[in-house]
Amino acid sequence: MKKIDTSKLSHNECWSVQINGFKHCKNCKWIGLTACEGMSIIKIRRNSKGYLIGETGIIEDDRV
Repeated sequence: MKKIDTSKLSHNECWSVQINGFKHCKNCKWIGLTACEGMSIIKIRRNSKGYLIGETGIIEDDRV
């Protein structure tokens, strides 16, 4: 089972993309809509706390 330090997740952005990565977006019904809370992550590949988000989720060792 995947372990995530939730203190590294942005609480105002899509948790699913932060935890599961961009593969989550492929089946998400909110993608491309104003209801999508991961738009910023999709554009800059980082959450608002500066952690890189990869294909399989947050990369905890990569922060700016």
